[in-house]
Amino acid sequence: MDADWVLTTLNDALSALEDVITELESDPESIDELLPELMPAIYAKLNYAWNSRELGPEAIDKLDHNELIGFPKDLPL
Repeated sequence: MDADWVLTTLNDALSALEDVITELESDPESIDELLPELMPAIYAKLNYAWNSRELGPEAIDKLDHNELIGFPKDLPL
């Protein structure tokens, strides 16, 4: 597992989450409308971090887009 890759993808998810929080804080009255619009990208980035953790950047060429961003089948929940 490539720690640098995992950290890069998680930091991307963190940055996107921070952007969502900033947007929602600037317009809290619109949270019901904005949350469903903004949250899927956060989940996709977190799923991408998990689903690409073993292959690193090569995952882009080796996995289908839906496999990259879909909910992990092997996540221990």
